[in-house]
Amino acid sequence: MHDKIKLAVWGVGRHARKRILAAIENSKSVELSGIYTRNQTHGKEEAKKRGCRYFLSSDEMLSDPNIQAVFLCTPTGLHFSQGKSVLQAGKHLWCEKPIATSFKHSQELIELAINKNLFVGEAYMYKYHLQFKKLKNIVENLQFGKLKRLICRFSIPTLDQPGFRINPDLGASALLDLGSYTFSLANELFKGQPTFELAEYYKDDKAIDQNGFCVLGYQGGTKAILEWSYNSCYINQAELWFEKGTITTDKIFSKSDDYCPVLRVRMLSGDFEDEKLLSENSYVNMLDHFSHCTTERSTNDYEVILSTSKLISAFAKQVRMPEISWQ
Repeated sequence: MHDKIKLAVWGVGRHARKRILAAIENSKSVELSGIYTRNQTHGKEEAKKRGCRYFLSSDEMLSDPNIQAVFLCTPTGLHFSQGKSVLQAGKHLWCEKPIATSFKHSQELIELAINKNLFVGEAYMYKYHLQFKKLKNIVENLQFGKLKRLICRFSIPTLDQPGFRINPDLGASALLDLGSYTFSLANELFKGQPTFELAEYYKDDKAIDQNGFCVLGYQGGTKAILEWSYNSCYINQAELWFEKGTITTDKIFSKSDDYCPVLRVRMLSGDFEDEKLLSENSYVNMLDHFSHCTTERSTNDYEVILSTSKLISAFAKQVRMPEISWQ
């Protein structure tokens, strides 16, 4: 068994404290060796609580020879520049999704990692949960025949503490924040490059896109219908239509560690059968996957990272979204 990866976390906002730092503590393959965040009070408190070092600057963190990998938990708009500095420092990059705001920048980070023999991991945590793995297995094994439609929705209500979501300079965007998940799921379940049969979005007076909708058409007539939104009711759902039935499941993307997913299967007769799955921590599973890929220098994830990024940029280009870099 390999030694634990010595990991530093860059950015300790609410998500990092609730999900990432807690998952690191429960991981058997990762050791939290340090924290850096601009808020020194929060940073020092978390470092003391977790028993690790607090770095006074990003340069201090990146120059530490003991740090093997850095997990970026910063706003999306900062990922490219910060991710580039992580790789240039010779550290593996584990990054919140998406790794950049454009396909061009995603490609540049991947190429830099390959040139430096480093690993890049993009934190779409849902892919490491049994719920998604079960769905993908059903699709690939044609258990209910060919997948004909994917209907996927992800929306959140107005937040008391929206953080970066109201700051355009930090990459505020419903597309990058929520819509990226729906594009990722479509990219995982369908093969080939789709065409945009319909694409639209709405932005507020700060030029921040608030919601979007699209219909992706794939070869053979299969389609993915994707919708995402800020300031709406909470919806986190996927519905898969097959030749011989349908499957609906809630909380496909974000869920608590103790949540037991249910796959609701509608048979050809119209009758329902519920398959209850076990709970598990998708963040711990993701960290273990990243650790394995870091140790083995795997590049197996890169094609998926780039194809999803390409889809998101293609949508931004289709609707001429000026706040997202799609060039």
